Amino acid sequence: MSDWFQRLFHHHHTTRLLRHQFGRGINAQINPEEPRLFDLAVEAFRADRTIEAFEYYLRSLENFSQNQPNQNVLIENKDDLLEFTLYQGCAIVRGKITKHNFSAYAVITTRELMDVAVKRHLLERNDLLTYANYAIHDNDLILKLSLDNTTMTPQKIFYPLRELALNADYEKEYLHYHYEKQEMVEVEHLQALDEDELQIKYDAMQEWITACQKELTQLPSNDNISMISFTLLSLIFQIDYLLVPHGDIMQEIFEKVNSFFTEDERLVEQKNDELLTFVQKLQSLDFESFKSYFYKAKLTFSPTEHTTTEELNMFIEGALEKYHWFKHHRYTHVASTINQYIPLYILYNYGLHPSYRELLHLLVEVQNSTFFAALEYKPLYDVQTQRFDKSAIISAIEEAIIPYQKQFANLTPFGEALNYTTMDEFSHTYFLNLKNLDYTEL
Repeated sequence: MSDWFQRLFHHHHTTRLLRHQFGRGINAQINPEEPRLFDLAVEAFRADRTIEAFEYYLRSLENFSQNQPNQNVLIENKDDLLEFTLYQGCAIVRGKITKHNFSAYAVITTRELMDVAVKRHLLERNDLLTYANYAIHDNDLILKLSLDNTTMTPQKIFYPLRELALNADYEKEYLHYHYEKQEMVEVEHLQALDEDELQIKYDAMQEWITACQKELTQLPSNDNISMISFTLLSLIFQIDYLLVPHGDIMQEIFEKVNSFFTEDERLVEQKNDELLTFVQKLQSLDFESFKSYFYKAKLTFSPTEHTTTEELNMFIEGALEKYHWFKHHRYTHVASTINQYIPLYILYNYGLHPSYRELLHLLVEVQNSTFFAALEYKPLYDVQTQRFDKSAIISAIEEAIIPYQKQFANLTPFGEALNYTTMDEFSHTYFLNLKNLDYTEL
C-alpha cells in the first residue's frame, strides 16, 4: 500500500465509536465516500479539471463522528477559484486554489510576539521542512505553502498539506511554551471540555500518580533503575493517551520522553530523576491550573507515520522478555506495569493500521476500566470482582478485525483464545495474539 494512503491508517471504521479523544491520532471515521471521492479526484486531475479535482480531494479529507461530518475541512467553490479552511488542532490552514496554483498558510503568531530567539528558532525549523516555509505577512508570522498545479495529483498534495498542517499545530504550541508567549492567536475554534469530564481527568491523574509513588516505594533498594523507568514512563504515557493534555503539559511530555530515549552522557538515574520531577510537578497542579491545558480541537491529519507489523512484533518481543524476567524474579508489580507500558508505548510512538489501533485501545480500556467507567463507558473489567466482560471483549475484537478481512484474508479474531483468569494473563495472551496477526494483502 503506497505511503500517501497511510492517512487512512489513523481512522476508526467500526461501530464501537469513542465519545472522547484518546491519543494524538484521529478518533473518527473516514468520509464514507472517501474511495469514490479520491478516484474522482484522480480522474479530474488527469482530465485537467484542476478546481474540480481539488474539491473532490479536499472533501475526501473530511472525517466523521457518529456518521456526522466533523467540519474539519470547509470548502467554497467560486468557479475559477477554490477556497478552503482546514483545521488541525490549534492551527487553522487557509488556502486558495486556481487552475495553475495552490497556496495555503497558517498563522503562527504575531510580529509583536517575535524576538531574536524566536527568529533564530524559525531559521532552524525552516531547514527541517521539505515543502513549507515560514514568512512574515502583514503583521503575522505564517507558515506557508505554494505549489504548481501543472502536474498535480492527490498523492502530490498529501504530504505538503500534511506538513503544513502538522507543523503549524505543533509550532503554535511550541512557541507558546518555550518562549513564554502568553497569547496564542486564532484560538476561537478551540472548545473547552465539560467541567465534569475535566474533574474526572484531574482525579484520575492524581490517583495514578499516588499509585505510581506507592509502587516506587515498594521496589527493591538495589538494582531497580529499569524498574523505576518502566513505572514512570508507563504513568506518563497513560496521562498522555487517556487524558490528552495540550499546552505546557503536552510539550513537557514530548520533551521528557524524547530526552529519556536520547542516547547521551547522562545516566539513567538522572533521566529517572527528571521524569520523577515532572510527575511531581503534575501532582502539584491545582484543578484550576489543570483545566487550562485541555481543549477540544478538530483534526485532519495524524502525526505518526505507518509502522510495519514486523517492527511492532520486534518491540513486543523485546518487552515480553523483560516481562518474563521480572515475573521470574517475582517482581510481580513491575511485570504488571510492563503489561500496561507495552500498548501505551506503541500508541504513543507508532502509526498503526486502524484495526491494530482499535485492538490496542481495547486492551488499554480493559486495563483502565475504572477510568472508562467514570467516563460512562461500559466497564470491561470489574476491579472489585476481578472479572472480565468476556462477551463484550470478544465482540469488540471482532469489530476491530472483521471489517478488514476482505483486504487481509488471514486476519482472524482472537477473543476466544485469551486467558481471562487474571489481568496479567489476559494482557500476556493478548500480546501473543497481536504478534500472530497477519496484515498481508493477498
